[in-house]
Amino acid sequence: RMAQAGFPIGYIDTVILSHYHSDHYAGLLDLVMTGAIQQPFSNRGAPLQLFGPPGVEDIATGLWQATNPDRNIRVADNEIDPEHMRIIPHIYEQGTVYDKGGLKITAIKVDHGEFIRPAYAFRVEYCGHVFVHSHDTRYNENLIANAHNADVFAHEVAAASPETIAAYPEVRTAINHHSTPQDVGRVFAKTKPRLAILTHLALLPPDPMPISAVMAELAEEYDGLVLVAEDLMRIEICKNISVIPFHYGRAGQ
Repeated sequence: RMAQAGFPIGYIDTVILSHYHSDHYAGLLDLVMTGAIQQPFSNRGAPLQLFGPPGVEDIATGLWQATNPDRNIRVADNEIDPEHMRIIPHIYEQGTVYDKGGLKITAIKVDHGEFIRPAYAFRVEYCGHVFVHSHDTRYNENLIANAHNADVFAHEVAAASPETIAAYPEVRTAINHHSTPQDVGRVFAKTKPRLAILTHLALLPPDPMPISAVMAELAEEYDGLVLVAEDLMRIEICKNISVIPFHYGRAGQ
C-alpha cells in the first residue's frame, strides 16, 4: 500500500502499535527487512523505532532473530548496514507517546476485551488540527472523553447478520470485542467530530451485513455525516476537510 501511495517503505522510521492482535503488527517483518535495503524503494538509514504496550520487547527480539538469515545474506553482499534491520523497542502507557516537530500523539486506553489489555486509541494533534483513531475497542467512555473537538474521528465497527450468528455462534467472540453500529453512532453523537469515518469494518462472513444496514443502524444514534473509509483514500485537514479517493489522488491526476 505504501508503494501504491508513492512512499518508499523506508520512509517509515517510527511505528506505534495499539495492541497485539496479529492484524495490527503482522506487516512489521517486511517493513523492517525491506526497509533496510539501500535502494530508492526503501532506504531507511537507521533502526526502526517501535512503540508499544508491554510485550514490545518480545517483538523486537523475535524479529531480530527471524531476520537473521536474510540479514546475513545482505551483509555478505554489502547491501545493508545490519543495524538498520534492528528494532528499538519503547514501552508506552496512556498519555503522550510522541511529541516532536509539532506532532503530538496521545495514547488513550480503550476496552478491546478482558485478555487484550492494554489496548489504545490515538489522538493526533498537528498545526491546530486533531485526528482521532479508535483502533480496536468496544464502546468506551475514556475514548469519548478524549475525542472531543476532533476534525476527523475514525472509528472501528463490527457487525454480523442474525443468520450468521445463528449458524456460527463463535462469531460472537469477535463481535463482543468490537463496537456495534449503534455503539459507534453513540460515540459520534457524544463527540461531534467535523467528519466521522468508519474503518476496520469487521462485517463477518459468510453472510456479511450490507454496509447500508450498518449505516442505518448507526443512524439510529447519530444524524451527522459519516464516511466509509477505503484503502489509500487521502484525507487533508485544513480550513476545510478534503477526502480524495486514490484514483484522483495519484501523481499526475
